[in-house]
Amino acid sequence: MAALGPGEVLELDLSEGAVRFALVDGPIDFTRVSVRSGDERPALVQDLLVRHGGRWGVQTAGAAADFAFELDGEMVAAATSAGGTATFVWSQSQALGRLPRVDRVQADEAGVPRFIAGDLGTLTRGGNVRESARGWLADMAPVFRLGDETDLEAVRHHTDSLGKVHVRFRQYLHDLPVVGGELTVHADALSGQVQAVTGRVVPAEALPLAPTLDPDEAIEAVAGRLAAEWVSVDAPELVYVVTEAGPRLAWQAVVEYEDEEGPQRDIVFADAVSGEMVARHPQIHHVKHRKVYNANNGTKLPGKLIVSEGGASDDKVAQAAHDLSGVTHDFYLAKFGRDSFDAAGATIHSTVHYSKNYVNAFWNGQQMVYGDGDGYYASPFAQDLDVVAHELTHAVTQYEASLVYQNQSGALNEAMSDIMAAAVDAFKNGVSAKTWLLAETCWTPGVANDAMRYMSNPTQDKQSYDYYPERYTGQQDNGGVHINSGIANLAFYLLSQGGKHPRNKTNTVVPALGIDKAAQIFYRALTNYLNSNATFQDARDATAQAASELYDAEAVAAVHAAWTAVGVPGGPNGDGGGDGGDGGEQSCSGTPFKGNLSGSGKDQFEPGGSYYSTKASGSHTGCLAGPAGADFDLYLYKWNGSTWAKVAKSEGPTNNESVTYQGTAGHYTWQVVSASGAGDYTLTLKAP
Repeated sequence: MAALGPGEVLELDLSEGAVRFALVDGPIDFTRVSVRSGDERPALVQDLLVRHGGRWGVQTAGAAADFAFELDGEMVAAATSAGGTATFVWSQSQALGRLPRVDRVQADEAGVPRFIAGDLGTLTRGGNVRESARGWLADMAPVFRLGDETDLEAVRHHTDSLGKVHVRFRQYLHDLPVVGGELTVHADALSGQVQAVTGRVVPAEALPLAPTLDPDEAIEAVAGRLAAEWVSVDAPELVYVVTEAGPRLAWQAVVEYEDEEGPQRDIVFADAVSGEMVARHPQIHHVKHRKVYNANNGTKLPGKLIVSEGGASDDKVAQAAHDLSGVTHDFYLAKFGRDSFDAAGATIHSTVHYSKNYVNAFWNGQQMVYGDGDGYYASPFAQDLDVVAHELTHAVTQYEASLVYQNQSGALNEAMSDIMAAAVDAFKNGVSAKTWLLAETCWTPGVANDAMRYMSNPTQDKQSYDYYPERYTGQQDNGGVHINSGIANLAFYLLSQGGKHPRNKTNTVVPALGIDKAAQIFYRALTNYLNSNATFQDARDATAQAASELYDAEAVAAVHAAWTAVGVPGGPNGDGGGDGGDGGEQSCSGTPFKGNLSGSGKDQFEPGGSYYSTKASGSHTGCLAGPAGADFDLYLYKWNGSTWAKVAKSEGPTNNESVTYQGTAGHYTWQVVSASGAGDYTLTLKAP
C-alpha cells in the first residue's frame, strides 16, 4: 500500500466482513478514514467507532455525516505491529452482538478478550457439560479471533457450592499445545446460563509454524545458563508459550539442578527460531492425613517416616510439622469444604531437618520440605504456622489456577499463599497485629517483633513493592514473584481491615469487609476465575466477580477500591494505577501548556489536544494550576495497544492538582477536567 499523508482517504473494504486499519510506511499524522459499503454495515461501523473508537486510536470527526473519522497512524502502527494488520475485526463485535447482554469486557493488548461477563447465552441442557461448553465456545470463536487452526480441549470441570459450573479448556494451535492458552466457561448449573468467560488464548496471526533449531541443542543452551550441571527429565516438546512479550514457538523441557537456593525443577522454554530462553516456570516454590519424615540433614526425599496421622514424636520440629499441617487442613475444610490440598483427601507429606543450615522451606509439587534454618536468619521453618500454611497453599494453587511461577502470575501465586497463611493464623489465633506478619515465629529469632514480610505495610521489609505502577519488572526473583506479592497482599489487608495505602500512594479509602469475607472472595477467585498466566488486572476482575456472587454490590465496590488503592488499573470506571496529590500550590519544573475550560464538565487534552511518546521508562509529572475558586482535576492516560488506559489521577477539591507516575516507554496524554468552575489553567509537564 502506498504511503498516506495527512488528509488522504483510506477506503475500508468490508466485502470480507472485516474492518482493517492497514500498516503503512511514510509520514502519517492524522488521516481521514471513510467507511463505505453497499449495505447497512457503514452505519454499524460508524456507531461502533463513535462508542469504542478510542480503543483503536480513532476519534470522531464532528458530526461525521460522511462516515469519516480521524485515524492516528502512529497509534495504529503501535497497536498492530505485533499481530498483522487487524486492530478491529468485524466478526468480534458481530459475535458479541448476538449475546443477550454483555456487562463487561476486558481485552488484552492484542484486542483479544480475557474477561467477559453478563448474560452470555445458554449451554445446551441435558447433555455432557464439557461438550455443551465446547459448542458454546465454537459459536463464540470469532470473539477470541480463533479459527480452524485452533482446538480447545476440556481439561476439567466442577460445580461449586453456589451452583455454578466451571469448565476449563486448554488451547491447541496447529496441533501444538499452547502453554498458558486457556479459557474457562462459567455458567449456572441449573439453567445453563453462561455468566462469564475468563482466560487467555492466542490467535494464529503472524506466528511461526515450524522450528529452525535442533531441540536438544536449544534446551542445552538455555539450561546451561541456569547451572553448570543439570539433568533433562524429559525429551523436548514443541509448543507455543504465552509470555509477557507475546506468544512464542518454543522447545519445552523439564530440567533439574541445584543452585544457592537448593534443589530446583524448572520447565524451560527455548525459542524454536532464535534459541533464546523466553520463559522459565519453576516447579519448586520456596517459602488431614499426614506423614512426617526426617531427612537427617540430608537432601534425599522423603527421608525416614517418623510421624503418621494421629501419632506423636519426641522430635519437636517433626511434631510441629504434623500439628500445623493439621491446623491448615482443618481451616480449608471448615472455611471452604476442601479436604486436603487436592480437595480429595490427599496425604500431606512433610520432610523436616532438610539439609544443613538450610534457610528455606518449599513445596516441590509432591510434598512439603522444611529446613532448620541457621539460627541467625531463621529457626526451624516447620514450627511456624505461617510457613506451613503458605507452602500448603502453593499445593492448592497447583491443583486450581496453576499460576505460573513467574512475573505477575508468580507474584499472585506467592500472594495467595501469604493471604491464606494470614487467614489460617486468624482461624487459629484470632485477628491481631501479628496476623499481618508473615513467618514472625521463625524469622531472625534474635530480633524481636520482625517478620519475613509485612502484609499491612509491604515495603517495611526494605525490598517488597506495594504499588502496581512502581512494581518490579526485571528478571531477578523470577520476575518479582516474592517482592511484587506485596501489591496483592496489601489489597487483601485493606479489603479485610479497611483504610488507605500506608504510604499515601493513593487517596482511596477502602471499607473493611473482615478477613473471613475477604478470604472467601480470594479463594473463590483462585479456584474458579484465575488462569495460569493471570495478571494483577485479572486478579481484580476475578475477585470482583467472586464478590458479586458471594455478597452484594457494596462488597464488589470494596474489592475495586482495594485494588485501586494499590494502583492496579481496570476498575469499572477506568480507575486504578494513579498517583495523585491533594491539590494545593504547585511547584514543578517542565514545559508549561496553557488552556481554558468554559465550565463544569468541560475537558481538554494536553499537550495541545494531542499526546506525546517516550522511548524510556521514568517519571511523568504533571502540575495543574487552575483559576481561583474552581475545582479542576487531572488525569494521565497511556495507550496500551488497543485503548487509552487511565494510569494516574488527582482529584482534590481545589483548583490545583499534581500527579507523578512511574511509567514505561509508550504513548501518553493528559486530561484536564472541570468538576466545577471555569477559566484559564497552566499545566506544567515533564516526561522521561
